[in-house]
Amino acid sequence: MKKNLLICLSCCLMSPLFIHAKSLQAHFAFSTFYAPGNGPYVETYLNVTGASANYSKTINGQYQATIEVSIIYKKGETVTYFDKYNLLSPEIPDTLKSLFNFTDLKRVSLPDGAYTMVLTIKDKNNPEAKPYELKQDITLAYQPNVIAISDIELLIDYKPSTIEGSLVKNGYELDPLVGNFFDKNNNELKLYAEIYNTSSILGKDPYLLNYHIETFETKKIIESQSISARKNSEPVSVLLTQLDISTLPSGNYNVVVEVRNRNNELLAVKQTFFQRSAPIEEISSTNGDFTSRNISNTFAAHLTEKDSLAEYIRCLWPISSPNENTFAMNQLELADLTIMQQFFYDFWIKRDAQNPSKAWIEYKIQVDKADQFYHAINKKGYMTDRGRVYLQYGPPNSISASYDEPFSYPYEIWQYYKANKETNRKFVFYNPALVDNDFKLLHSDAKGEVNDSQWRLKLNNRSMGPGNVDDEKLKTNYYGTHTDELFTSPR
Repeated sequence: MKKNLLICLSCCLMSPLFIHAKSLQAHFAFSTFYAPGNGPYVETYLNVTGASANYSKTINGQYQATIEVSIIYKKGETVTYFDKYNLLSPEIPDTLKSLFNFTDLKRVSLPDGAYTMVLTIKDKNNPEAKPYELKQDITLAYQPNVIAISDIELLIDYKPSTIEGSLVKNGYELDPLVGNFFDKNNNELKLYAEIYNTSSILGKDPYLLNYHIETFETKKIIESQSISARKNSEPVSVLLTQLDISTLPSGNYNVVVEVRNRNNELLAVKQTFFQRSAPIEEISSTNGDFTSRNISNTFAAHLTEKDSLAEYIRCLWPISSPNENTFAMNQLELADLTIMQQFFYDFWIKRDAQNPSKAWIEYKIQVDKADQFYHAINKKGYMTDRGRVYLQYGPPNSISASYDEPFSYPYEIWQYYKANKETNRKFVFYNPALVDNDFKLLHSDAKGEVNDSQWRLKLNNRSMGPGNVDDEKLKTNYYGTHTDELFTSPR
């Protein structure tokens, strides 16, 4: 996830955290691992943008930045670990040139459990700058009698190493990628992960290690990015690999690692989110596979009204892959009827090869429901935030609604017992305009969704005007406000 402390918690799910302290810019990320005989540990990565720091002259006549860092791990109100230190940049002869970014890696051993990590950074060469604080929940759950996978660490690069060091792990020097964004110039996704306890659980039986890239929205596996390998059981196995993403179009994705037994039963899974930005591809290369579909005697052949079919295709966007959305957004107006029919048939046969017509009809029923309940002025239901979430995740298990609290905008809190592969996810919608039915998604704890640490402040700030940008909620409990209660215990 990313975090900009001057603005809000932004969308980008599972991604690293972004800190912006006046001129100081840094990225922060973490991974959890397990060391047999020593237990679990957290590995944190802090990457400071060299050009954003202030420099002072050293006794050597060079220039150096000094970042004061403190890190605390707490269980409830009990501090279980504390460290405070200065992170120094490389010395440079000229602050107008050669301003390199610099990275700090820290490993902290902790028992299994749920923790709150508090990170504070300050530019010591900027006396006017105040410290900026970041809080992050971290859970460690590595049991010796359960097959488990570490967090997936994304890398800039890796190389063999015989020298011990903070960046060296299992014989390789790993250069961590403190981020999850890949532009058109980054065409390789490099990753590191560890698999634990296969030998103690499976004995001498081998296991199947699968890793692949899937679309974030629909969980559709990118077949060209799916690899399987037979592995021998060991106390700790290492996955260190790279995937060619040069042909991967723009969009949101997960990279997924799985462990399966000889019966193909899933034993463990771990995933991490990343984003890809690449030039929009032409229809022939992006979606050319569907143009070979024979639609004769299919339900799609009976959809002969181009305007209606275009609308049917548009309403698919909440459940579409990036490639499919590229067609809908950029090629739909230019496509002829046959191409649209082929695309539509291809879309549904990929989701239900046995009965694509039935799959479409069932989805269309949900589209109509979304339009009935969540449409807004000049917006179809599937175009609104509530409609999109409804179609992407299904009907929520509970909706806690409050439309008339004195200090809050009208809002709804949706709870899903299961949203894709996550459990107990919540979505907070609110209506700051007050005049229509277009509730905006303000905050969610689901990966890939808007995640705003100041959502309570924005929701409950109807009558008080703007607050301090560092506040996460109102400092006064106003009469009639039930936001925390409804979010913690939805009804």
